[in-house]
Amino acid sequence: MTIKYQIVASTLENEILQGKFQANEKLSTEEELMRRFQVSRNTIRRALNILVDQGYVYQVQGSGLFLREFSRPGCITIRKMQGLTKELAGENMNSRIIELSLVLADEKLAAKMKCELGDSLYYIKRLRFVNGDPLVLEEAYYNKALVPYLNAEIAESSIYRYITEDLRLKIGFADKLIYCEKLSKEDGLHLKLPEGDPALVAENTVFLNTGIVFNVSMEKYNYASARLLALTF
Repeated sequence: MTIKYQIVASTLENEILQGKFQANEKLSTEEELMRRFQVSRNTIRRALNILVDQGYVYQVQGSGLFLREFSRPGCITIRKMQGLTKELAGENMNSRIIELSLVLADEKLAAKMKCELGDSLYYIKRLRFVNGDPLVLEEAYYNKALVPYLNAEIAESSIYRYITEDLRLKIGFADKLIYCEKLSKEDGLHLKLPEGDPALVAENTVFLNTGIVFNVSMEKYNYASARLLALTF
């Protein structure tokens, strides 16, 4: 069951990502938030501490909390793993499924997914578009024991939203390896780039808050349209 302060933090986070606050704008006072959400001061403070820890807001002594200018239009934050649909809220985001199948983990996949040899995994290859332009070619595996059902409708929308809102799983943290490589002819056709052009590649291993791996993926970004933003504290 989701705890009240987590609900408050999630609601405010979504509003920030949707652009309902201006950069460096002062947030509502604790009293205003208490009245809005009908919760205690301690609940509000715990929710705000989450937003501070995640880099969304910062404290000005004696003045309150302000929204940090943490994002730029069209940029993807590499510090967090929350899915592109949420990351690029406000943009026209859609996906085209290239392949969706159920596979059995071989030794290599079992090692990456930290699962047993022969365990069932969903494999998804999809091309993701922003405002009609190809942004990223993604290949991903999901542990069927944790994500028991995936179909094209879910994959064309937001898998992470389905995982967090429908399955009620809590994403904890991710290991991310980023490097560059040249595009193959096939990948270049998908991203509308010439064969041999560079691509920014991100390999992700994503864990639930229990420390269990539920997803590994490889993302190849179109250098002409992708921008990654690193938050530092």
